[in-house]
Amino acid sequence: MKSKLATYSLFVLLIFHAVGLFLFIKGPDMAELSYLNILLCAVLVFVNESDYKKGTISLLIIFVGGFIIEYIGIRTSLLFGEYRYGDALGLKIYGVPIIIGLNWFVIVTLSVNIVRWINWPKYVLAFVAGAVATLMDALIEPVAMKYDFWDWERHEVPMFNYLCWFVFASAFSLVYLKFSKLKNQVALYLFCIWLVFFGVLNFV
Repeated sequence: MKSKLATYSLFVLLIFHAVGLFLFIKGPDMAELSYLNILLCAVLVFVNESDYKKGTISLLIIFVGGFIIEYIGIRTSLLFGEYRYGDALGLKIYGVPIIIGLNWFVIVTLSVNIVRWINWPKYVLAFVAGAVATLMDALIEPVAMKYDFWDWERHEVPMFNYLCWFVFASAFSLVYLKFSKLKNQVALYLFCIWLVFFGVLNFV
């Protein structure tokens, strides 16, 4: 059953990202529904978790934690740097898109599942996954600024952003590793899809 679900999920993700890539290339205005794609990715990644009860715990912790640190970030500039969110990520609360917590969950899940095959202690794997998540963020940043996901003061991404990403992504990865015991195949697929998706958008 899980195998069929993973296959169907992969098919849906490929279709949506292929269409999304076409629309993004067509024009920046086409990115206004990006929050729906993030929501779709989060749902498909979650339903392919091996344990829904424990998966819900990690989802809630990462979702709420991600939202809180983003709120602190845009309100105080003490985290990440000087930045603001645009309109492409949908409804916002206090300037922070609600969907951003799910974005943290997706990126952390993808990153952990890329490295979890390595037979290392969880703390070490969490740091490695945090580094992978930070690299994914670096790939997303230019696209995010171009398509009004978010933008930085003087349109320059500060190195402090990546330091914060590494710290928080590592912490969230440890949370995920604590509650998730088995590999999520769809997360592996989506990691590759996002590499191609954001890689192409960076190139064009």
